[in-house]
Amino acid sequence: MYTVHAVRLTAVLVLALALTGCGPSEQSVMPDVVGTQLDAAKSDIERAGFGGEVEVLGGGIFGIANEPNWQVCEQLPPAGESVTDPPRLTVDRSCETAAEPTEAPTEGDAPSAEPVPADPMITDITVDELLNKLNSGEMGGIKVGDQFRLTGELFMSDLWMTGASGDYSVLLKAQDGAQDLMVFVEESDAAGWQDGTKVEMIVAMVEVTINGETTDGWLRAQSAKTIS
Repeated sequence: MYTVHAVRLTAVLVLALALTGCGPSEQSVMPDVVGTQLDAAKSDIERAGFGGEVEVLGGGIFGIANEPNWQVCEQLPPAGESVTDPPRLTVDRSCETAAEPTEAPTEGDAPSAEPVPADPMITDITVDELLNKLNSGEMGGIKVGDQFRLTGELFMSDLWMTGASGDYSVLLKAQDGAQDLMVFVEESDAAGWQDGTKVEMIVAMVEVTINGETTDGWLRAQSAKTIS
C-alpha cells in the first residue's frame, strides 16, 4: 500500500508542475532606453520580452531612414513598469539637456556690456554635399541657425506647394539623383521660377512645428536670386 500511495503522490506532483508551466507568462518589464540609439532600444525592448511593434515619434523632414542615427529622448512607459500597450519612443538626432541656470547678479556687480552678435558664418556647399550631411549621423554636425550658400537647379514644379507648416517649398535637383533637396521660400520669390531655373540661395537650418510637434532638419531660404 505504501508503494501505491507513493506512485499516486508522484503523479499528482507531475500534474501540478505541468499545469504551472501552462499558465500565462509574466508581463514584459520596460527597460530604460532613454539616451540609446533607436535600433539598440528596440533590441532591448525585444529582449525584455515584448515582441510587438514599437511606436516611434519624430524623424524630421526625411523620416527615419537609418535607426542608429536617431536617439531615444523619451519613453512610455517609464523604465521598470509593465508593458501592456505598444511602447512609445520619442526620438531626435540628439537629446540635449537644458543648460544649468546661471547665478543671478549680486548687488555691487557692475553690469557688463551686452556682446555684439557676430554675423553668421555662411558655408559654401553643393546640393549633394548638404544632402549627405543631413542624412548622416547627427546631421553632419549641422545645428539650427547654420547657414549655407548653394547653387542649384529647380525641378518638379508640380510638387511645389504650401505644406502643413504653412511654408511654401520648392525642390532643388541633386546630381546623384538619390534624393532631392526641399527648401522653404517665399512664394512670391518663386513666381517666375520653373523647371530648369538655376538659382543661388543662402539657406539656414530651422525648426518647424507641424501638428504640435517641433523638429529640426528643415531649410529656409534667407535670400534667393535667379541665375538663368
